[in-house]
Amino acid sequence: FYVADGYGKSWIHQYSADAKYIRSFGGPGKERGQTSCSHGLMVDTRGPEPVLVVADRSNHRLQYFTLDGRHIRFITDGMRLPGHFHQRDGDLVVPDLMSEVTILDRNNKVIVHLGDGGDYKGIRDKPRTAFTPGKFVAPHSAYYDLQGDIFVVEWVEVGRVTKLRKIA
Repeated sequence: FYVADGYGKSWIHQYSADAKYIRSFGGPGKERGQTSCSHGLMVDTRGPEPVLVVADRSNHRLQYFTLDGRHIRFITDGMRLPGHFHQRDGDLVVPDLMSEVTILDRNNKVIVHLGDGGDYKGIRDKPRTAFTPGKFVAPHSAYYDLQGDIFVVEWVEVGRVTKLRKIA
């Protein structure tokens, strides 16, 4: 399993199933293989080989690694402050703290950006009545349920969860 030290030193640590340390990779920076606020981690099984995807938040990108920590590629299209992801049927949902949720296809091409991508700084600590229904404030996590609906959890003081119903 993998642990991101995103709020500390931007390293990613790998451990065996019985919690024995294997290696660390990443580290602070903007170059290939380096991260800045490595936030979400997920083993992406949408391709022919499983790979580790990292929400490299402060570098405004997703970064892909082999399971042993070698950099593969970046995904930058539409990424501003990605925080997390979840996959279902080949699609990847990516919440972004800049008021947006992006859905990528199996090839990491943007299907859709949901939300206006506005800058809602200064509103996170306001009461719920200050939030505009249907507009994201600071999406922090997102998850598909079994029906394909998406639950978006936002980073706001009073807590906020939005359910996006699958209609097609």
